Amino acid sequence: MSINKIISTPEEMLNVIKNCYEGGYRMVTATCIDEGEVFRLIYNFDKDLTMINLEVTTPREKAIPSISDIYVCAFLVENEMQELFGLKINNIALDLGGKMYMAGGVKKAPMAREIKPAVKGDE
Repeated sequence: MSINKIISTPEEMLNVIKNCYEGGYRMVTATCIDEGEVFRLIYNFDKDLTMINLEVTTPREKAIPSISDIYVCAFLVENEMQELFGLKINNIALDLGGKMYMAGGVKKAPMAREIKPAVKGDE
């Protein structure tokens, strides 16, 4: 088994993912990591025991494009990342609107870090 890591930008990630699809790779999953001011996303693809791990970093407030028009199965993990972390994703093939896991009255984006503004003198 070999693992290849590719680092991309939100602007270029769809091109990389299209190449994976056209190369016969299957989407395994995607992971969202809250690093404070940014989210790090890791998309995992596999073909014949060769893994591609695509890493994309995006500012918290910036939306990323959905990959569900390339891999329709991605709509599940994209809804999960959006609902649990507050990651903004544009044009998900089937956007569940925050109702995949969460019931009414539950804290929004429960897995996201709370970013507190720096207070002058707290250094």
